[in-house]
Amino acid sequence: MIRIINPRSQGRTRTRTLLALLLPLVAAGCAGNPTQLGTFAKTVPNEEARLLPPPSGPAIVSVIERRYNNAVAQDIYLATSAATPGQNSFKVEFFGTANPFLYGDNNLTSRPVTQSGIASEMRQALPGIRMQRSAFFVQNNYGPFGYAFGHGAGRDLCLYAWQQIRSPGGTVSPLANNGSIQVRLRLCQTDATEERLLAVMYNYTITGSVDSNTWNPYGEPKPVSSDLGGVGAPIYPRPSTGEPIVPVLPERRVVYTGAISAPPVQRVATQTSAGPRRQAAAPASVPTTPVANSGITVPRPGIQASNVAASTTTATQSGITNAPVSKPVIPSPSGFERSQRVTVPSPRCAGSMNTAANGC
Repeated sequence: MIRIINPRSQGRTRTRTLLALLLPLVAAGCAGNPTQLGTFAKTVPNEEARLLPPPSGPAIVSVIERRYNNAVAQDIYLATSAATPGQNSFKVEFFGTANPFLYGDNNLTSRPVTQSGIASEMRQALPGIRMQRSAFFVQNNYGPFGYAFGHGAGRDLCLYAWQQIRSPGGTVSPLANNGSIQVRLRLCQTDATEERLLAVMYNYTITGSVDSNTWNPYGEPKPVSSDLGGVGAPIYPRPSTGEPIVPVLPERRVVYTGAISAPPVQRVATQTSAGPRRQAAAPASVPTTPVANSGITVPRPGIQASNVAASTTTATQSGITNAPVSKPVIPSPSGFERSQRVTVPSPRCAGSMNTAANGC
C-alpha cells in the first residue's frame, strides 16, 4: 500500500518541533537572578562607616548606605543633644565604583560645588536658620573645604561644611587618578564655639576606598622634603596641638610679711563738771611710753586682749580722767610675757590734782 504524504503537513510538523526546542531558550533568556533585599539602601553596622568622626566625638548613631551604578553613598548620623530640629550627620559619596546591577539604570550625579548648590543644601539641612559663609581659606588633611555658621534654637551654634576631594585636573587620565569623594557635615551643639565645631571637620578620617588601580582622588603623593637628612636644617619636635611639650609653670611670687601693726584705739574721756560722761574721741595710735600725769601704763601692742579688756572695765568704773585705753583686736604673739599688766591707780586719787601729796 502506497502512503501519500502531504508536503504542507510535513512543514507544520517541522515548525512545531522547532518551536518546542526554542521556547525553553527564550524563557531562559528572559529570566534573571533575584535582587537581594536592601541592596539599594540598607543599614550597615557602625564599624562599616566609610568616614569616622574624631575620637573625641560626636559618636556615630547609625549608618545608612545606598548603592548606585557609579557610586556608594552613606549617611552617617551622629549623636545630637541640641535644641535645633534635625539630625547631625556626615554625608559621604564615593564615585568610581563598579555597577552592582547588570541591567539597572541608577546613576548618581556628581555635582560640582557652586554657591547656589551649597545654598540649596543648607536650606534643606538647616531650614529656617540664617547661615553666614566664611570668607577664610581653610584646609584639612584632604584639601581645602568651605563652611558656614548660624545660630539655631536656644543657645545652639550650627555648622555646615562641604568638601570635594579629587585629583587635580592635569593629573586625571583614563588609567590613573580617577574617582572623587564628596563630604558634607551638618552639626549643631548647645553652647559650642567655632573652634569646637571646626575641629570635627579638621580631624575626621576617611576609611573607605575603591578596589581599582585607576581610582585615586587624592592625587600624586608629595615628594620628600629636601631638608630631611640635610645639614643646616634642624627639625624640632612640635606637637600637632601646638602646645609645648614641657608645660610652662606659673610664676612663683614671694610675699614678705612684716610685724603686725597695732590697730587704732579709742580714747575715753570723762568730765566731772556735769557728772561722769564718756565721750568717744577719734582713733589714735598706741603710745609706746607711759602718759604723763595719768597714773597708768598704756599697754604695748603685744599685750593680750583679755588683759586689755579687764583694764578697760576697771578704768571706766574708777572715773579716771584722760585715761587712754587700748583695745587691740589681734591677740599678742606667744613670744611676749603674759605677766605684763596695766597698773590702775586707787580710786582715792581720782579727784585729787596733786597725786604726789596724796601718795598716788
